[in-house]
Amino acid sequence: MNDLASRLLGAAKLDSADFKPQCEPELCSSLVMAAIQSLEASPCRGRCRVHGPAHETLVLADRQLIVTALAQLVDNALKYSVPESLVDIEVVVGDTEVTVTVRNQGLVIAPADRERIFERFYRAAGTAQRSAGTGLGLAIVKRIVEAHHGRVWAESDGDAGMAFSVALPIAPRRPQ
Repeated sequence: MNDLASRLLGAAKLDSADFKPQCEPELCSSLVMAAIQSLEASPCRGRCRVHGPAHETLVLADRQLIVTALAQLVDNALKYSVPESLVDIEVVVGDTEVTVTVRNQGLVIAPADRERIFERFYRAAGTAQRSAGTGLGLAIVKRIVEAHHGRVWAESDGDAGMAFSVALPIAPRRPQ
């Protein structure tokens, strides 16, 4: 019950008119590693594989908020995956944004549900039987990412799993 109350209060705070992330230049790979370390179930951390570029660029991010969002995606990937399977997390640098994609092997969300899963309290068919949840986690992820002028979406990797992606704008370069 405490977790639900905390999530509801957090969601309400994110919706307030004066909510503004406190952004600093950050490396997405650093945010991903912090998200993995924040997971309570330490044995599950070993199931995460992180892939990234040799040279990464900075994004503007509120570290605590983005770590929370990424941790939610990783936690979901672990909960809804085939037991003991790996979760792949990839950081890709594009021209204008850096994308973090979390892939698992397991439950596939129907195409009709892929936009709705980011709505508050919505749970896709088949998820309630797999794991307890409130239907708030992905809505909070979406709000955090949008507050950073980013995007979040879900895709299927065929019939073997899901991929959730977060794209954040590259930080402007500071004059030298």
